This record gives sequence, structure tokens and C-alpha cells, in this order.
Amino acid sequence: MNPSPVDTSGFGAYAGPVLRAESGDAFLFEIEARHLNGAERLHGGMMMALAAIVLGQVAKETARARTPDAEVKPLSLNCDFVSAGKKGDKVEGRADVTRATRTVLFISGELRVGTRILMTATGVYAIKGRDDK
Repeated sequence: MNPSPVDTSGFGAYAGPVLRAESGDAFLFEIEARHLNGAERLHGGMMMALAAIVLGQVAKETARARTPDAEVKPLSLNCDFVSAGKKGDKVEGRADVTRATRTVLFISGELRVGTRILMTATGVYAIKGRDDK
């Protein structure tokens, strides 16, 4: 079984492709020239977009495990830059739910190249039904 594509429709299409590892616990992304800043390093906005995709996907899957038609809405996303990536680096993103209530998920994650951390991130997501506003 090969890694599978993650839905990055909308703005996320500019960021991708983002793949889901065969194990299902990691997201994979290869840095291309279009993802770089003027210093030839992974653009900070690209790292934040990737963190939003990873944490958002984990939030959606967690909410839908409870209620199949649940939707999630981001309330906050906090990112801390640790180091820079370069073209050709293979980034691995991981995230875990650190706390879950009936209506809110708290998620922590990171982006790495090998053992080197590029970014850490935390997010808060509201859980809504499809008909909720």
C-alpha cells in the first residue's frame, strides 16, 4: 500500500501535494522550489499552511469518529518556527489530540525533517454538526 493523497482542495491545492503515510499516523510533504522563500528555504507561510492541513485533518477525523457528519472549524492555530527546510527535504507532519470536549478539540503537532524539528503548532477546533453555523 502506498501513501495516499490528503484532500487539499481550495487554498490547500497551492500547498500540496500532501500525502498520508501508509501507517496513517503521519503526513508527508516534499519541499519543491515553489515552496521556498527568497533565501531558498521553506517559506514560513507554507509551513503554517502545512500545519493547518495536518492539524485540521486530525481534528476532522477525530470529530467524525464520534459523529460521522461532524465538521470542524479552526478557532486558533499557533505556530513556532524552529528551523528551516530546503528544496528536496521530505517533511513529516504529525499531530495528536491533547484534549477533547463535546464541542472543542485541542491539538498539538509538529513538522520534521528526519529528527530535526521545523515547526511546532497547537490548534483549537470547534466541533459542529453540518447544520450548525
